[in-house]
Amino acid sequence: MEKQSRLRGWMETVAKLLPGIGAVIAGILIPLVIHTSGEKSRNHQLYAEIVSRREVSDTELRAKMFENLIKSFFGDGQGKQTNSQKLTLLRLLALNFHEFFNLEPLFDQLESELGTKEEKERLREIAREIVSKQEAMLSQVEEGRVFTETAFEGEQNGIMVPSAEKPAYRGHRLGIKILEIGKSNDYAIAQVEDIPEGRTDIGTIVTIRFKLNYYDTPFIENTKLSNSVRFAITLQHIGTIEDRKIVQMKVIFLPETYMSARDRPYLEEMLRQLIISNKGRDE
Repeated sequence: MEKQSRLRGWMETVAKLLPGIGAVIAGILIPLVIHTSGEKSRNHQLYAEIVSRREVSDTELRAKMFENLIKSFFGDGQGKQTNSQKLTLLRLLALNFHEFFNLEPLFDQLESELGTKEEKERLREIAREIVSKQEAMLSQVEEGRVFTETAFEGEQNGIMVPSAEKPAYRGHRLGIKILEIGKSNDYAIAQVEDIPEGRTDIGTIVTIRFKLNYYDTPFIENTKLSNSVRFAITLQHIGTIEDRKIVQMKVIFLPETYMSARDRPYLEEMLRQLIISNKGRDE
């Protein structure tokens, strides 16, 4: 009986002390939690501000660089550029801005000004370098698909991409016919039909004509279809097989939501930082 009385007294004493102990603990922990949360919030704000300033500085630098290169390419009144200098300037423009601008008009103009075969081949090499970079980027896009195809000039039925043996890309197939090839094998006129999978009530199939040349950049020159799908076609080679002209091309499908590879690392880095911070907060 006496033992139970002591235990009851001890429990009553602890019960009386608990509110005071809880108040002391709360007085210590609550400010600490608030301080930690505020510190993380300030860190996130500082990180976002640094990224924003970096983007602004990068944009201003690129704008000045683009302006200076364009002025130099067209001449700034201080003397006419040689073809070799223009080729170098165009390569600088293409390497630094191929993801933002369609530079095909500059390639076309310079090609018309070049006089030798060697200069025109160098121009083609610059274009191949840029197009291959963009093809490599797009080939890595999640859910994207790349097809390497060959089509004969004037072939009545053309080709279907993807072929009937392969699954359609998000319900889409393309019917591609080569209507004409330039005398100098520098371009091809292609007729492209969008053939949605399983659709029988759409009336006239959408038909588009493209003038394919070696300066088409898939990152900029792509076409929107339904179901958030885009496609691009790049000219690889024009040749001859058994006296028939053929066109080798790449057909690239990609989701419409794809973003520039130049922007993606910044966004991914921010997301990674937020995930790491959230994990640390949960732990």
